[in-house]
Amino acid sequence: MIAANSALDEGHIHLQDVTTIPLYLPSSFPDHIRNQADMKPICEKERRLREALADDALNEIRKHRRVIQGLWQFKKINISGTGNRPNTRMLTLYTRIQEKVNRCAERYRRARKALAVLDPDGEWHSRLRELKSEDIWGPGKEPNEKTTNRRFEPSWIWLVTRSIDSEDDEAEFNESMRVEWAKARARKMRWNEEYQLIQEEMRRVLTYLEFKAVEWEERANGRTHGHPSILHGVSAYAHKQAHIARRMATRCATDWLPELTKHGIAPPWASQYPTAPFTTRQRGPKNSDDKEESDLPSEEQVDVVEVPSDEEDSDEEEEDFD
Repeated sequence: MIAANSALDEGHIHLQDVTTIPLYLPSSFPDHIRNQADMKPICEKERRLREALADDALNEIRKHRRVIQGLWQFKKINISGTGNRPNTRMLTLYTRIQEKVNRCAERYRRARKALAVLDPDGEWHSRLRELKSEDIWGPGKEPNEKTTNRRFEPSWIWLVTRSIDSEDDEAEFNESMRVEWAKARARKMRWNEEYQLIQEEMRRVLTYLEFKAVEWEERANGRTHGHPSILHGVSAYAHKQAHIARRMATRCATDWLPELTKHGIAPPWASQYPTAPFTTRQRGPKNSDDKEESDLPSEEQVDVVEVPSDEEDSDEEEEDFD
């Protein structure tokens, strides 16, 4: 069987989805191999495995259906009529849980198919019935169902291995909802953490850029020996780099503060950039020869650097030549 599968050839690399690679469990063997005496214990192990998988899949389906039922009740009481956005979120959550139900249903069908091969006349037939799409509903009536309470009959998936007891059913429902509440609480705490981290990251970016600006300004007067024109060039370059760092900080604040203000967030560093929320960035044509007007510093933002005039340079050069 392995030799017949080209994807399992030794010495060759085949790009294949791992979920489609056959495992060759006993249920996939031909009858003359599966009926051998040495194969009986292995087949029995797989039978027990498949039966447990089918039970677990049904249990997962019931759990997700209870969650969906609770979601519809919550939507009916708290969300209906509040606008499109909350309803869209609720439908998205419903779709996500419904996909989990579909995956569990496929898992159940695969397990039952293997059981039909391993133990066709087993006792599992009395409780693990064929699962159809129309069987997956409940625990109560669907929102659009018009049957009366007298004629209402639950799906067989709620009658497997136990009789419906209101107290047990309510306790199991509360337990499953407790799990979902814990997951929702963990997600909320994670978003609260992200809410704080994103603001701290913004503050650190601005702090780092201000630190680099001060560092470049300190370097402006770091060299004291050399030709005056070189010293002036070093000073001008350092002040230019400091100006670029401060421009980057201002641009970051320009982009961030309006969004933070819109959501009612007032960061402590907002006072250092009082004009940032009212500044809009205008992007010009992106040609190699053109410059964006927004990138050009204004007269107030340019740090004044004293550069010697041509006459002073010529006088200094004449003194050096003398």
